[in-house]
Amino acid sequence: MYKNILITTAADNNSNILQKIAVARKLADNDSTIQIISVMERIPPYIAPSLPSDYRETTAQRIKDGIRKKIGDEHYEIHIVEGNAAHQVVKFAKRNGVDCIIISSNRPGFPDHFMGSTALNVVRQAACTVTVVR
Repeated sequence: MYKNILITTAADNNSNILQKIAVARKLADNDSTIQIISVMERIPPYIAPSLPSDYRETTAQRIKDGIRKKIGDEHYEIHIVEGNAAHQVVKFAKRNGVDCIIISSNRPGFPDHFMGSTALNVVRQAACTVTVVR
């Protein structure tokens, strides 16, 4: 069905990544590529000088290790990027020819009605199919 699937996972919570992988497998063809992306929030410039010089690399590796621990022996390419989550996911998908994004959405609370969630923004901005998993 889809050839290039991108699974999103939050840097601090990849609890339902196995569920998203199962959905991706159902949507994938035999020769499809399934990739995982996690977005780190950008470090404010006034905080960056007080962090260790290898903070970004160490944090990215910690996130990758957490994802790998959760998915076990599954071999998927994992991408860690920095910035606004919705923007970075949409940008990555466009640059890499992704034809389906799989993203989580929790039940929206009162603040989501004003600011919007990452999932909502990805659905609005992505040029490809977006599958939302609860």
